[in-house]
Amino acid sequence: LDKALTESIEPPAHLKSFNTICVDVSDLIIVFFFLCFLLFLSDLFEISHIRTIYHMFIAVLLIFCLSTLAVDYIDQGRLVLEFDLLFYAFGKLGTVTWAWLAMFVYTLFVPYFILEFWGSLYHTFPSKLGLTLGAGLIFTTIQTCVLGLFPIYMVVHHQLPPASRFIVILEQIRFLMKTYSFIRETAPVILKNAPKEGENPRFPTFSSYLYFLFCPTLIYREFYPR
Repeated sequence: LDKALTESIEPPAHLKSFNTICVDVSDLIIVFFFLCFLLFLSDLFEISHIRTIYHMFIAVLLIFCLSTLAVDYIDQGRLVLEFDLLFYAFGKLGTVTWAWLAMFVYTLFVPYFILEFWGSLYHTFPSKLGLTLGAGLIFTTIQTCVLGLFPIYMVVHHQLPPASRFIVILEQIRFLMKTYSFIRETAPVILKNAPKEGENPRFPTFSSYLYFLFCPTLIYREFYPR
C-alpha cells in the first residue's frame, strides 16, 4: 500500500525524462531564434540596397559636419570648435575617478570576503540562522552606506555636471547589480554542497569574480564561453 501511494504521488520515470527534454528543447529554441536573428542581420547587410542606405547615412553625416565647418570658416574666418559644453558636461573628472575607485575597491573585496567568511563557517557553525542573519545585516549595512548613500552624497555635495553625474550613478547601479548577482548565484551552491570532513568548502576563485566585474554580463558564472 505504501509503495502504491508513493508511485501515485511521484510522476513516472518517462514523465521526468519528458520534462527534462522539454526544458532542453526550450533552451534550444531560444538559442535557435537568437542565431536566426543574427543570421538575419548578416544576410540583411549582404543586400546591396541595404548597404547603399547604410553608406548614405554615413555620407550625410560627413557632409553635415563638413558644411558646418565650412560655414564657420566663411563667417568667422576660422574654424569654430566650441567644446565648452563638452568640457562642462564632463567636468570634475578627478572627483568622479576617486569616487569610482572607492566603489570599485569596495565591490571587489567586501562582498567576496564576507561571502567567503560566511561560507567557510556555515556548515560547522552551531547556529546557521544566527550566522546568516549577522553576516547579512553587516553586509546590508555596509552595502547601503558605500553603494547607496556614498554615490548620492558625491553627486549632491560636489555638484557634479550632468555627464559626470551620469557616470557615477550608472556605475553605482552596475556595482549593485554585480554584487547581487554574485551572491545570488554563489550562496545556493554553498548551501547545497556541504564539504566532507577534512575538506575546505567549495568557493569560486577570486580571479573569476574579478573577471565578472569587467565582463559585459549581469549573470555570474565561474566560466564563460570564449
